[in-house]
Formats: sequence, C-alpha cells, structure tokens
Amino acid sequence: MKIHLFFFILLFGVTILPARKKFPQYGSVDMRRECVKGNGRCKNQCHASEVRIAYCIRPGSLCCLQK
Repeated sequence: MKIHLFFFILLFGVTILPARKKFPQYGSVDMRRECVKGNGRCKNQCHASEVRIAYCIRPGSLCCLQK
C-alpha cells in the first residue's frame, strides 16, 4: 500500500503541479462571478423566459440569463 501512495505522489508531482504553474488561468475561473458579471443569476432551474448558458459552482446550479 505504501508503494501505491509513493507512486501516486510521484505522479501528482510530475503531472499536475507543473501544469498548474504553466497554466494558472485554467484553474482560477470563478463561474459564479462570471455569471453575475454577465447579468445572469445562479439558480437550480431556469424559467421559460430565461436561457441557461453554463453551470455556476456545481453541476446542479445553472447560470440563467433573461431573454
């Protein structure tokens, strides 16, 4: 089991950490802020007069814009 943990940490250090350093903009997008900035609201369901454009924080919450 210790060998699996060692390889997991090694794989994480070799792949994920360099990618975060090289492309920091991909992991730092706040979808809720972007939705509000685009004059939208985060809701569980959009009404018939609204358009769903993206997910806000989690897949259950939607960004709804007025038509």
